Amino acid sequence: MSIFSINDNSSYSSILSQAKASKESKENSKISFANAFLKQNASKLNEIQSANSQTLIKSEVLNSGSNSTLDTNYGLFSEFQNTVHTLKYKQADLNNASSLAYGYSVDKNGYMGSDFNKAAGLPEDFKIHKSTLDEIERFNQNGMASETSGNYYDSFDMASIVKSHYNSFNQVISAFPNDKTSFSEADLEQLPKGLNDGCNENKEYIVTHIFNAEQFHEAQAIKYSTMNLGMNLMKLDFSPQSMEQGPSNEGEFNPDMSVYPQNEDGSYSKEALFMSFLKSYSPIPSSNQVVLSPEAKVREAKLELEMKANPSFSVSLDDIMTGKVDFASLLKGYAQDGWLDASIYAMETGAKWQNIYVGNGGAWFDNQFNQAKANGWKASSESINSFVNSIMDRLNNLMGQTRV
Repeated sequence: MSIFSINDNSSYSSILSQAKASKESKENSKISFANAFLKQNASKLNEIQSANSQTLIKSEVLNSGSNSTLDTNYGLFSEFQNTVHTLKYKQADLNNASSLAYGYSVDKNGYMGSDFNKAAGLPEDFKIHKSTLDEIERFNQNGMASETSGNYYDSFDMASIVKSHYNSFNQVISAFPNDKTSFSEADLEQLPKGLNDGCNENKEYIVTHIFNAEQFHEAQAIKYSTMNLGMNLMKLDFSPQSMEQGPSNEGEFNPDMSVYPQNEDGSYSKEALFMSFLKSYSPIPSSNQVVLSPEAKVREAKLELEMKANPSFSVSLDDIMTGKVDFASLLKGYAQDGWLDASIYAMETGAKWQNIYVGNGGAWFDNQFNQAKANGWKASSESINSFVNSIMDRLNNLMGQTRV
C-alpha cells in the first residue's frame, strides 16, 4: 500500500449543484429559441448578411415585430442586434444541418456544425464527428456503470469537454505551427512521448509537463522510486497504428476512425491526430462539465463525507516544486522508516527501474532484495542521504526541462 495518497484527478469527486442544472436548462432553452427564430427568419438573415450593416440589422429585426417575443426569451434581442458573427454561424448551420446533437447542429455527413466548433474553441473548418461525442458519453457512462442502477450522468457539456482536451492537445503539439493541418509519419515521430497533468482552479485537467522518450523514462524512474511521488504520468502514442480503428473494448475510449480518413498523400489530418491523443489521454470530464444523476449525487455526497471523516495525506508535484512541501525531509523520513529500502538497494546495486518494476525482472529483483535483507542488509544513513539528494537533483532537472 503506497504511503502517498496521490491526488485523485477523477472527475467524479465533486458534486454539482442544482443551480448548475437549472442554468444548463435555461441555456438549452436559449438554443431552442434561437434555432426556432432563425428557421422562421432565414430570408431576413440572408438580407442582413448581404447588407453587412449594423443599422440594417436593427431596422430589419425591429420591423419584424418580434421585440416583445425577443425580450421575453432571455434577452436574445440584444444578442441578435449586436453580434453579426453569431447570425452568420447560425444561418450557415441551419442551411447545412440535418439534425441536432448535444444542443448543436450536425451536418448531413454527421460532423458537428460551426456553432459547436465555436463553443469548443476548435478551428472553424475542423471536422469532429458526432460519433466521437457519442463515444465520449459511452466511455464515461460505462466507467461508472457499476456505481448506480442507471446512468451516472444526466448530461454532458460536450463543447466544454472537447475544448479543455483540445487545449491540452495543442500544448502537446506546440512544436508545430497552429495552422498545420496534416502530419506525416516523420512528424509523428517528433511528437512527445508522455505528459504529466494536474488540475486548475476549476478542477479541469491541464498539462503541466511534456516529455520526449528519454525524459518520460526518467519521470517513470523517479515516480516508481518514490512510491508514485505526486506525478500523474500518461504515455502518449502517436504511432500510425493509433490512427487506426482499435479493437472493441468497453473499458477504453475507442472512437470510429473511419470518419477521419488518411489523406491521399499518406499524411494524417489534425482531427485524426486529436483522436489519437484522446486514445492516450482519455476524455474524462471535470466535475463542472457534467450533471450527475440524482443517485450519483447521493453517492458523491456520501464519498465526500467519508473523505472528510478520514482525511489522507496527499502531495502534489506543484507542492513539491514550489516548496510548499519539504519533500527532501519527507522522503528522508520515509526512507528511515524503511519504506524506500527497495529503491535504495536498487541504487546501491545499479539496478535499472525497468528491471525492478516491470515483468520478470521485478520477480528477479525481489528475490535478490529479499535475500540481501535476510543476510542483514539495511539502508545506511549515508545511503539514505545519497538517495534523497539524487532524487531531488534529478527531479529539479527534469521538471525544469519539461514544464509547459
